[in-house]
Formats: sequence, C-alpha cells, structure tokens
Amino acid sequence: MINEFKVLSVVAKVTPVSAYFFNGTLFLETTDSAIATKVFDAIWSNVTAAVAFQKCGNETSYDFF
Repeated sequence: MINEFKVLSVVAKVTPVSAYFFNGTLFLETTDSAIATKVFDAIWSNVTAAVAFQKCGNETSYDFF
C-alpha cells in the first residue's frame, strides 16, 4: 500500500499545483506535460518505481502498482 502522505509531500516539493488522492489514484490538477513528468520523476525516485501516469480530462492521474 502506498503512503499517500509521503507522495503528497514529494509532489509539494516539486510543484505548487494541487494534488489529491481518490481510491488510491493520485490526481494532479494540470495537463502540463513538463509538470506531470517532473512529478512522475520525483515519485519514481523518492517513493516507488511502480507508478504510471496519464492525462485524465483536465488533470493528470498517477496509478500505483
């Protein structure tokens, strides 16, 4: 199980963009590819490499495996 608090802390260090969890999926309130990739890299490096991300409407979602 992913530590949501730790993930949100990592996200906050990378960007001021709002982020939240819903049913185990992280949602970042942006579709900016540069920000989304920067957040992915930070999660991959500091939390887990078992993560995938994609655009989801007007947000970016991150799923953990």
